[in-house]
Amino acid sequence: MKLKKRLGQNFLKCERILSFISSKTKECKEVLEIGGGDGRLTKKLSKNSFVYVVEIDRRFHKNLDSIENVKLIPKDFLKLKPFKVNCIVGNVPYYISSKILFKLLEWGFEKAVLMFQKEFVDKMLAKENESNYGRLSVTSKYYFDIKKLKQVPAKCFVPKPKVDSAIIEIKKIREKNEKFDALVRRIFSLKNKKLRNVVENCPEEFEQRRARELSIEEIEKLSRIIK
Repeated sequence: MKLKKRLGQNFLKCERILSFISSKTKECKEVLEIGGGDGRLTKKLSKNSFVYVVEIDRRFHKNLDSIENVKLIPKDFLKLKPFKVNCIVGNVPYYISSKILFKLLEWGFEKAVLMFQKEFVDKMLAKENESNYGRLSVTSKYYFDIKKLKQVPAKCFVPKPKVDSAIIEIKKIREKNEKFDALVRRIFSLKNKKLRNVVENCPEEFEQRRARELSIEEIEKLSRIIK
């Protein structure tokens, strides 16, 4: 079967990694899987949990629907109305990584085990003053407790992508904060400029600082101070 590039279809074939991911959710009563694909991971997850599997590509629906202990949801995850589950799992398409990550803020779950492009994970975990520190770094760590579990080489996928991936575990620690998000968007659009030139009525203690130099705690403090 020819996979669809526009859907970012690169399927995990490594049994060791598939088993590793499923082991991280074995205590979960209900699991949501984002993108079931050919069902390799779905089958492993369903041995310990009831699985809601979201898959937009109808070519995989018959196979996924036949797996015991699985409910197929034939929709786009980004358009799916949230419901409460214990765990969320997914090999996330690279081109919509950010959208899926922050869509999870709408969901009720205990933890999520997700696989992203390694570079994306590195940006999530970057610290202030590092070259790849930016809006993604700040918002990811503001909303989620993030733990990197394992790096996955490109050879573990079919078709083989050009980059390695990484598996992370996340737990939601905050609900959506529009004021914080708006400030992060504003200051990181001009992250090399001094904040006095970016933030209106900037507090004196932040005037000479730049966005790329600020810790998450400092950005949160600034968001509370400004109007």
